[in-house]
Amino acid sequence: MARNAHPELTQERIIKAATELFTSQGYDKTSMQDIINATAGLSKGAVYHHFQSKEDLFDAVANRLMNTMSETSGKAQNWSKQGTALEQLQSLFSPERARKRLEAADLMFRKFNPKANPKMIGMEFTAVVDERDDFVDLLEQGNQDGSLHVEHVKQAAEILRLLANMWLLPFFRRGTQAELRTRAACFFSIMQSLGIPLQDQGFSDLLASFGTDTKGNEKEKTESEVAI
Repeated sequence: MARNAHPELTQERIIKAATELFTSQGYDKTSMQDIINATAGLSKGAVYHHFQSKEDLFDAVANRLMNTMSETSGKAQNWSKQGTALEQLQSLFSPERARKRLEAADLMFRKFNPKANPKMIGMEFTAVVDERDDFVDLLEQGNQDGSLHVEHVKQAAEILRLLANMWLLPFFRRGTQAELRTRAACFFSIMQSLGIPLQDQGFSDLLASFGTDTKGNEKEKTESEVAI
């Protein structure tokens, strides 16, 4: 039997098929046979050669999604080290830096169904909280350089990451342009109250461009249409 000269391409093909199924119909309602069928041509043996179980494949998909979400709020190694802590945080929400990351995440999460993916949301929640240390360091730096005035640093770091990664962005919960602008306004207001005086310097306009009532997104449910 001929050896696969590009196993990474086969693996990517499997992950892509699984991502579409897991995000749209959920982990429990997706079988390995569904995924094999969705690869359009790969054999059962080829799929199991790369992923021995649905759990292994889910971990690969979840890691891909969580890495994509983490990129939307930035990582310490990608921050500009120039300026105050506030200036470094502000750069994460500049339209210039956020646009490509949001567009990439939008493609990944376009069919995401939150109600069908509690396991994935739980993993993202845990990862966001567990990886707060970079933000703790930055908030402490801000208290020292005078650009921030945060009383409860660790808790504020968790709130910042949770809101920025899971609530602010329109992937776990869609919204109209107006709803996303309001969500952004609330986010910046909350940051102000925590002693992190971030300013909306065009981020709300960028966020609104992903609204369900923008061209091409009219069929998506709005926040007001989703049952709580």
